[in-house]
Amino acid sequence: MSENNKRYDRVLRYGSNSDRLQFFSDAVFAIAMTLLVIEITVPTVENGPKTTQAMLDGELWVALGHLVPQFFAYAISFTVIGINWAGHHRKFALTRKFDGNVVSLNLLLLFFIAFVPFPTSLLSEYGGSMPAVIFYAGTVSAISLLQFALWAYAYRGGYLDEKVDQGMYRYVRRNLLTVPLIFLLSIPVGFLFGGAWALYFWILNWPLSIIVGRYDPGSKASKASKASKASKAA
Repeated sequence: MSENNKRYDRVLRYGSNSDRLQFFSDAVFAIAMTLLVIEITVPTVENGPKTTQAMLDGELWVALGHLVPQFFAYAISFTVIGINWAGHHRKFALTRKFDGNVVSLNLLLLFFIAFVPFPTSLLSEYGGSMPAVIFYAGTVSAISLLQFALWAYAYRGGYLDEKVDQGMYRYVRRNLLTVPLIFLLSIPVGFLFGGAWALYFWILNWPLSIIVGRYDPGSKASKASKASKASKAA
């Protein structure tokens, strides 16, 4: 590599304005969320010459009932993408600079975000079948682990706002690990008890995230340290 190439690489390797990266990421998140609803098709009911409006309404209600699995999968995936978008937004609000590795990790994250509509379709069509569960749980886990990797790399590289101390970093890190923990554990649960039980197991994300959010060992240590200093001073 020539000296000019090396200098060019050094100049572009680091950046302090992530606006373009965030705009591009927002677009991918938005497109992925939009594609979810495209998978839900309007049902078709037969309307013969002897069909009354009441009969037509009844058949349409039945047909809409058959779409419940698709609505369920749509709701789960919209929530998953929405939560990840909010987390992504918060992380980059605290990111003051970045390098090529941050860009690469972000692109890999967006790769899986854009992939979400496919396992969503599998889940809506095949419910609690294990291939659908594995594809969906694996995709969601990969997204959460990449969010974790972005956060950890930015912190260790000194790319985050100086207000982000070790306690805040560990708090976010703990929260990021709850999702892959539950979704990956749901795979053996599905093999042991059936794929439907894996779907129910995902509900544990909600109470676990609350428990992890309230658990703060750092604050206890800090209080103990302050109490010790106060007693010594007395």
